[in-house]
Order: sequence, then structure tokens, then C-alpha cells
Amino acid sequence: MTGRLLGCGSGGLTTVAARGPLPDPKGGSRLKEETQTIRSVERALDVLLCFTGEKGGLGVTQIAEKVGLYKSTVHRILAALEAKGFVRQDPTTGRYHLGLKALELASVYLTSGDLPAVAYGEMLQLRDLAQETVSLYVRDGFERVRVQRAEGPLTVRRVVGLGERLPLYLGASGKVLLAWLPPPERSRILDQILPPGFDRATLEAALEKAVNQGWANSQEEREDGVASVAAPVIDRMGRCVAALAISGPVQRFDPERVEILSTGLKERAHAIGLKL
Repeated sequence: MTGRLLGCGSGGLTTVAARGPLPDPKGGSRLKEETQTIRSVERALDVLLCFTGEKGGLGVTQIAEKVGLYKSTVHRILAALEAKGFVRQDPTTGRYHLGLKALELASVYLTSGDLPAVAYGEMLQLRDLAQETVSLYVRDGFERVRVQRAEGPLTVRRVVGLGERLPLYLGASGKVLLAWLPPPERSRILDQILPPGFDRATLEAALEKAVNQGWANSQEEREDGVASVAAPVIDRMGRCVAALAISGPVQRFDPERVEILSTGLKERAHAIGLKL
């Protein structure tokens, strides 16, 4: 047993059992500093996430409204992010845009051997076969995100952006990502994402049809003049990890061609799944 020597009694030194380590007088302040640091990181990440899907840049006021912070706080965060290259300010408009460091991180993700990199070769083959733009989507919560693309070679083609977040309940890819969910989870998500007045029965019928035929399609559901066909990417564990889609001008997606495209689409989606 360890103890502390307090002094001399009549019989010599007296040993008293220790009650544990003495409290660190700075412990409370250290914990407070760590909490403040974590909160600062969270705020900086919230500011970066504001740029998702924004193509024209953002002003300080817009960002402050999005994240619920004072403009002075946003100014300081943007200054720190700009110093590290994650954002840049347009000297003419004063608006902020993502910087090259954000692009570098995205490039690392796309070449890290994960899904986007594994799928890219098959996507190029499908693009050459279909002569249309090919995209790869994954579900992130209540949205789908485009994580890889291979743009079509024709002059009139679908031009898409990486990282774009889109609704699950519109478009062929969204239908696929919903249709291959376990029914209880799909029902829970639909309860939360469908806007008032949306025809849920029609959507659920389309999801059932997609599962039965192995693919889904859409005609001008989200964008005028755009059609798409999508199929699930099923990994070796039997999970739907992504939706592979072909999209282009609606006039090139007549029913006969959609049937033809769906065959090649399912083959390439299956080939990607075997590599995962």
C-alpha cells in the first residue's frame, strides 16, 4: 500500500494511506480549451460545407445566415481557411469560393482506391458505349451525392458537377438508392423527405418496378429536358453501395433506346460491384 508521511508521533513516523492523486489545478481550464478547440473546428467545417452545390460563391452575410454565426466570427474563420488555401476571395465581388486545397482533398479521395476510383474504368466503357454522360451516386443521409462522372463526347450533352447534392425522391439514381434500401428504412426516409402533396403512391410503385426490372428511369423529373437511366451497384456483401446512371437530352431517351441502355448499364454496374 502506498502512503504519505505526515510527521512523527510518539512511536515514530506515521503513515497515512493516500487518497489518490492530488487534483490538477489546471485540469478544468485544459478541458475548457479542448472543448473550445473542437467547437472552432466544427464551425470551420460548417463554413466549408456551406459551399456545397454553390457555383457563384458566397458572401460573408450569406454564410453567417447559413451557419447561424456572427459575421465577425465568419470573417475570422474565412481568414484562417483562406490562409490555408481552402477558400479564396474574389477581389472584384468580395465573394468567397472553395480554394485549391479543397480540390486537392477531393482528388485524393477520387484516387484513393475507394468506390469512385474503382468504378471509373467501367464508367468510361459505358460512356463510350452510350455516348452519353455517366455518373455515380451514393446516398448521404436524405440526399444523393455525385462522387464520380464521365461526361459524354457529343456536343449536346449533360454537364454535371462532382459533389452535387440532389434529392432522393427525384431522378433515376434517387429511385435506385431508395428502392434497394430495406423496406423499413425506406419507409422511414420517405416519411421525412417527401414534400407536402407529393404523390407517394406513384413513387413507391416506381420503386417496386425498379427492383423487379433491375433499373430505374426518369424523364424530366428534376430538370427540364433531361432524362436518365440508373442501376444499382451491389457489392460482394449484397449491399447497394451506389447508383450508376446514364443521363442526357430527353429526346435521345426514347423507350426503345432506354431498354438498350439499361442492358449495358446493368452489366457495368455488376462489374463494378464485383470489385468491391
